[in-house]
Amino acid sequence: MLFAGLAAVWLGGAASGESIDRWQPLPNIGVLDNVVLRIHWFSSPAELREAAKNSGQDIKDADLKGFTLLKRNTKTGEYVCDVYAVKMAGGLVDRDRTTTFGHEVLHCLGLHHD
Repeated sequence: MLFAGLAAVWLGGAASGESIDRWQPLPNIGVLDNVVLRIHWFSSPAELREAAKNSGQDIKDADLKGFTLLKRNTKTGEYVCDVYAVKMAGGLVDRDRTTTFGHEVLHCLGLHHD
């Protein structure tokens, strides 16, 4: 199977003075409505950074919170998306990790930002 990969890295919130990122459909993909989602949970940011290093993508963010690899099987047209993130803790909503997870899932739908 031949896959085309897309890596998306969340770099955190916009600092003051920076432009605000806006979600846009990926060129030549658009917004997807059928994606197989695979989630890879890590116990620590260090484990997540190691996975990023081993992903084959150029991911070098020291404050990495999560990343996504969206792939398409060129024979079947099926999209598969791998989300890599640090585990959410306990039953409470963890702002940072919950936001990161949602952010990465939006990348799985074919959306990107600058």
